[in-house]
Amino acid sequence: MSLRIIIKSAQIRGWIGERNGQPARRRDTDADLAVLFDGDKADYETLSIDELVESMKANHLVLLVDQEAGKTFHKFVQHG
Repeated sequence: MSLRIIIKSAQIRGWIGERNGQPARRRDTDADLAVLFDGDKADYETLSIDELVESMKANHLVLLVDQEAGKTFHKFVQHG
């Protein structure tokens, strides 16, 4: 596992796009973010990358990812 923190919109867009993911947020929340890789989950609503990045900024979150090709491990972590 090769972990890396990404915060820039272009980096987030690239990581999610390379893995065919979809940004999402648990319904009726502001900060419970995820990247979906297996299609829709009933309790999540999809977001655009821009909406995801704005929500990350508003909630002081960074995205911790496994940067190895094909790996989908990710976690939104609060900072500051």
